[in-house]
Amino acid sequence: METLRENKTVLTEILSADSSFILQHVEECGLITTREYRMLHSSNKSNWDTIVLLLDKLRDKDENTCKVFLDMLQKTEIVDQYPKLKEVFNQENKPSLSDCSSGPALGLPVPCTDVSDPEASVPGGNEVGVYDMSSIPRGLCLIINNKNFVDDRLKVRHGTDKDASDLAKVFTRLKFTVLMCKDQTAVEMKHVLEVFSELKQLSNLQAHAVKEWVGGEFAELKELPQHGDAFVCCILSHGEKEGVFGKDGMVIRTIDIQSPFNGRNCRMLLEKPKLFFIQACLGSDVQDGVPLNKKPKVQEMDTFMDTDGVPVHTHPIYSDFLVFMSNVEGYLTIRDKTNGTWFIQSLCSQLEKSCRRGQDIYDILIAVKDEVSKKAHEYPVKDTDGNYSYKLFKQSPEVRDTLTKKLIFPAETTPTD
Repeated sequence: METLRENKTVLTEILSADSSFILQHVEECGLITTREYRMLHSSNKSNWDTIVLLLDKLRDKDENTCKVFLDMLQKTEIVDQYPKLKEVFNQENKPSLSDCSSGPALGLPVPCTDVSDPEASVPGGNEVGVYDMSSIPRGLCLIINNKNFVDDRLKVRHGTDKDASDLAKVFTRLKFTVLMCKDQTAVEMKHVLEVFSELKQLSNLQAHAVKEWVGGEFAELKELPQHGDAFVCCILSHGEKEGVFGKDGMVIRTIDIQSPFNGRNCRMLLEKPKLFFIQACLGSDVQDGVPLNKKPKVQEMDTFMDTDGVPVHTHPIYSDFLVFMSNVEGYLTIRDKTNGTWFIQSLCSQLEKSCRRGQDIYDILIAVKDEVSKKAHEYPVKDTDGNYSYKLFKQSPEVRDTLTKKLIFPAETTPTD
C-alpha cells in the first residue's frame, strides 16, 4: 500500500491518458466490483480524477489487492498501452512482488477472470489453446435486423424476425446478453457498432432503439451492458459485393463492420473471440454461376422463398476474429418468408445441438455448411421474352477467421428458455 501512496502522482499522470482501459483490466482481475467499475466508468469526472479515485479505492482494500495491481501494471499489454510505465518499473527502487506488504511476500497474482459459473465450466477449459468462457454473462450478442427499406430496389425481408428471435433464444441459452436494433441506415449501422465497441453511455444505445431479449421478447434496454469473454454480432440484411445494405440502400463494408472491434479500437475485447454471422447476399448470381440480376438484390417474383443481397473481406486483418457468411462471394442466399433463412436457421439448430455436446466452433460451422449445402431450391427466372424458367439454387456458407484458440461455448445439457 505504501508503494501506491508514494507513486500515486506519477501513476495518476500515466494512467489518466486512458482511464477506461485500466478500469476495464482492474475490473476483469476482480480488484474492484462491477458496481465500483460502473461508478468510476460512468462518472462525469476527468480522467485524472477517475484514476485518483481508483488508486484510493485500491489502497483502501487489502495488501494483496495492492500487490496484484502493481504486478498487473507490469504486464506486456498494460505497458504497451502506457509506455511510460517502463520508466517507473525499470528504476532501481521499482516495487517488488512484496513491496505492498509489511510481511513476507504473498502468493502469485489472482488470475484475471470474470465471475465464473462452476457448473457450466468446460473440462480442460483452462488449458492453453482454449478461449476462456467463464464470465457470466459470456458476453454480448448484438443483432442488427434490417427488415424494412426506404430504397425501392430493396423489398421487405419477410422471415427475418424469425431468424432474430431464434438467434436470441439460442444465445440466451448460451448465457449471452442478447440485444437488437432494427432498420438502421448504413451510417447508423456503423455508428451503433462503434457504440458497442466503447459502451460508454446507455443513452448512446437508446439513441439507436437498442432492445434487450428478456422473458422471450425484446424489451426496452434499461442498463448499460458490459463485454464479457466473447462478442457475437449477427447482421441480417440485403447486400451485394460491396457490402451490407442499410435501410437507405447505402452500403457498409465488411471491414467497417469489424474495425470497431479490432485490438486498437476495442481493448476490452483484446485476445477475446469476436464472431460475426452475416446473413446477406454476396452478389447476384446463383450457385452455378447463372446471373439473375446485376442490380443490388431485388426479387424477380413474389414467391414463398426470397433472397438476400455482402462481400467477403479477402484476407484476415485482425486476430481472434471469425466471420461466417451465408454464401460464397458473388452469390445469392435463400430466405423463407415464414421460416427464416437457410443459413441462420441451420446455425441456430447446430449451436443448440452441438454446444450441449461440448463441440468446438469449427465443428459446428462445418455442420452448418454441410446442412445448408445439401438444400436445393428451384428459383424462377424471367428471360428477355418474359417467359419464366427454373434454375436449381444451391448455397454454400463460407467462413473466414483469425482465431488463435479453440472456441467452445459451455451450455446446459437440457435447453431452457
